[in-house]
Amino acid sequence: MEGVVTRIRSVLCEVDAEGSSYTCTARGRLIESDTGESKPLAVGDRVVFEPTEADEGVIEKVLPRHTKLSRRLPRDVHTEHVIVANVDRLLIVASVRKPPLTAGIIDRYVIAGEAGGLEPVICINKTDLAEDESEYRHVVAAYEDLDYPVLLTSATQRVGLEALKDVLRGKSTVLAGHSGVGKSSLLNAIQPGLALRTAPVSTKGRHTTSSVSLLKLEIGGYVVDTPGIREFTLWEIEKHEVAQFFPRIWELSHECRMPDCVHTHEPDCAVKRALERGELSRWRYESYLRILESVETPEVPRATDVEEPEEQISRHKRVPSRRKRRQDLGRRARRELAEEDEE
Repeated sequence: MEGVVTRIRSVLCEVDAEGSSYTCTARGRLIESDTGESKPLAVGDRVVFEPTEADEGVIEKVLPRHTKLSRRLPRDVHTEHVIVANVDRLLIVASVRKPPLTAGIIDRYVIAGEAGGLEPVICINKTDLAEDESEYRHVVAAYEDLDYPVLLTSATQRVGLEALKDVLRGKSTVLAGHSGVGKSSLLNAIQPGLALRTAPVSTKGRHTTSSVSLLKLEIGGYVVDTPGIREFTLWEIEKHEVAQFFPRIWELSHECRMPDCVHTHEPDCAVKRALERGELSRWRYESYLRILESVETPEVPRATDVEEPEEQISRHKRVPSRRKRRQDLGRRARRELAEEDEE
């Protein structure tokens, strides 16, 4: 049967197919494949699976992805973490305050969305906390000038919800942003039956949404609510490509004397000249520099990319044997199924 992964819980995942939900494990060959990803499966993946019981199955194959939102895994900078696959839009949620508005994280999500084939839409939430519109209007204007749709919302005051519904209706959309910006609150506001957990921002370091889930909307379409993250590092974006995602910098770069200018230390740089003359926004340039710095990590090969990995990779980073991995995954799967039975 073919189905769609709607939720992943450790080594188990839920797959919707023909109106039913199946709790599935994956074949060992999928788990052991060295694809450069943290996991072989992501929410939104279309899969082929074999039912084994009334509501259980085994995933045999993952079908090609049309789109994806991914990042570099924080604990392993050489591994890709695919957050969600096969969705249409990326709704980037930021808040005016609590937490404060940060354009840098918006830029990172915009780049990741475009690189993965998603349509970015920006949502500035908690507008009711602003003393006046000047706190966020410059950010709104900057992205509107780049032709990105920008929504202004307040989940508590129910402001901008109709515009949000128009964006979500009939599409599959992933919501992403820092922890505490109000992603779950917005979804609860447009469809209370979702009953997503929310919490005050004061619970520092803890995410109310703890897993990625694909949810169906009554207005038509699907949404993916993701846990808030503190760090979002771009995957497979090279240093010389960053400027392409900053249109004004990319336009000016053609006037630089150095053909490989990255607009930091090079002489006769058109971008730095424009910055000095006030023709380029300083906060946009600083956001560009922060992203540029984050993608400068030297490339280190994985174990399968080198001739003698045992000699070149430290012991604690080596991949466990296939037998041990199968045993560990089997124990985890049995434990989770037992916990489900108890519930």
